Amino acid sequence: MAFEEVLITFFSGNVLGAIGAAVAIALAGLSSAKGLEIAGNTAAGATGEKEENFSSALILQAMPQTQVIYAFIIGILIILGIMAGNMTIEKGFLSLFAGLAVGITGVSAVNQGKVASASIGAAAKNSSIKGKVLIFVVMPEIAALFGFVVAIMVLIAGSVF
Repeated sequence: MAFEEVLITFFSGNVLGAIGAAVAIALAGLSSAKGLEIAGNTAAGATGEKEENFSSALILQAMPQTQVIYAFIIGILIILGIMAGNMTIEKGFLSLFAGLAVGITGVSAVNQGKVASASIGAAAKNSSIKGKVLIFVVMPEIAALFGFVVAIMVLIAGSVF
């Protein structure tokens, strides 16, 4: 196979779209797992100290998982575009960019896990602030939400799916 044929095959819309879906889920998935680990360690400790801390710790600990949900949705939309059979090179690049947008902003899950960890500790010490610390945990989510919305807008504007 000639080098030009390899390039043409590599830069097909389907391959670029698949890379976009993979990047989205890989970056956000790894970041969510790390954020869940950080918050989960504190949640386990807080629950071990007082079993009443379980429900609020679980809610706060689960927050970093939303980034991988955003990436999963974008990945599915990209794959639907591939399955439709009309993934041009242009749509492939748009899919790649959408995957990068949601994947890179999904890295915020690591920091969200750190904030969730601190919030779980604070709520374990003072149960009256459980609702207030949730606001702190939601703040890093906004970056991921913006990436998710932009990714959907890119896919819609490019008629990818």
